[in-house]
Amino acid sequence: MKKLEWCLEKGKSGGNKHRGLKKREPDAAESKTYLRKAEHNLDFADAVRRLGMYDDWVFPAAFYAMYHACLAILDFFGYESRNQECTFAALEELIKEGKISISEDDMSALRQAGERTSGVNDIRTLREDFQYGTKTKADKELVENAINAAKEFVEKAKGMLYLMYGEL
Repeated sequence: MKKLEWCLEKGKSGGNKHRGLKKREPDAAESKTYLRKAEHNLDFADAVRRLGMYDDWVFPAAFYAMYHACLAILDFFGYESRNQECTFAALEELIKEGKISISEDDMSALRQAGERTSGVNDIRTLREDFQYGTKTKADKELVENAINAAKEFVEKAKGMLYLMYGEL
């Protein structure tokens, strides 16, 4: 809870350029827009995978597909986030409160999608390594696992939001 409180306090400063979490009115249209962005990122990751080239772009796209699904959920509950750790803190609080059907295991998939193969890398580390590093090729199984984890996470978020909204 302390992290969430810090995030909300941080969100009070900086106006639209804040670096934390803001509480506001839920916005169904914006939540749906975040889901479309998540699907857009998934489509891109899958297209890159099919090309068999540019593996370095699969991981950022898979990560951001999952992350935009998280933002869609937060938007439903009236949160605006500009900080990944704050996004995760808010989701973890919603999980603890029983308000969402995303589980701690699902959050682990976001953080550790790469571990299914490598035992070392989480999806955020993979994104950072490939986005900021010099490697351009990755193990095919690692690429597949990242995309599959992203698809599973986005589908779970969509299903949950569908139940909450009654439509998407």
